[in-house]
Amino acid sequence: MGTNRRIFDERECRLGEGPHYDEFTDRVYWVDILENLILWRSFEGSDNGSFPTPGHVGAAVPRTNGGLAACLPKGIIDASSGAWLARYPEGGDGLRSNDAKADPRGRLWHGTMAYDEGAGRGALYRLDPGAAEPRLILFGVSVSNGMGWSPDGTRMYYIDSPTKHVDAFDFDMETGSLGERRPFVTIDEGYPDGMCVDAEGGVWVAVWLGHKVIRFLPDGTPDRALELPVPKVTSCAFAGPGLDTLIVTTVGPTYAFEIDDVRGTPVDRFAG
Repeated sequence: MGTNRRIFDERECRLGEGPHYDEFTDRVYWVDILENLILWRSFEGSDNGSFPTPGHVGAAVPRTNGGLAACLPKGIIDASSGAWLARYPEGGDGLRSNDAKADPRGRLWHGTMAYDEGAGRGALYRLDPGAAEPRLILFGVSVSNGMGWSPDGTRMYYIDSPTKHVDAFDFDMETGSLGERRPFVTIDEGYPDGMCVDAEGGVWVAVWLGHKVIRFLPDGTPDRALELPVPKVTSCAFAGPGLDTLIVTTVGPTYAFEIDDVRGTPVDRFAG
């Protein structure tokens, strides 16, 4: 259960979020939402860079055919060309994107929140490959945040941060439909933010204002906590050729923990 912590990238993020590892390029990508930046660093650390986006970028999700889908206040663009992939029906007034992931079948799940964090003003959407516009899945969301899927694909996890819950849904992988919603775990100190799921079904939750990432077993039992020296911990993802390094984004630098007893799974890619 080795958990050696180190700084993975020293660049200070105003609001770092949404890491993922691209096994094709051996790079880790993440975003600095408030600086309109997508950042990257090679896994071994020898090379890094960034490129701007034309607005606050809530997430950058890899695409099946290469490139990234960047989630902006008014919708989703191809990060390379700037072409629109989808726009939010409400136009994005007073709202911005916040966290997104593709599911194992290539559908893009993405959420919104109000800039003033007003209760119930955000939503969760699903953009199917080839669709012209996203489908509204959940409304009345306050701060749409982390999501993930169990290894067998029968459960989807979802976080609306002010509820202090990580919720679970029954999930139909064939159709992408959600079933019963129920609390999976409650975070007592701080707020659940971004998350990831490992190959054994363990759920890793970044805790905003909590100085930590917590791993929960599939039955909701706390398994371990990884402590960080900064309070605003935002998200996490497994990286590296062995998917045995947990990358953790924060308000501040980006950290890495070496994990020797569990592994992650390859990133899922948006097929649109």
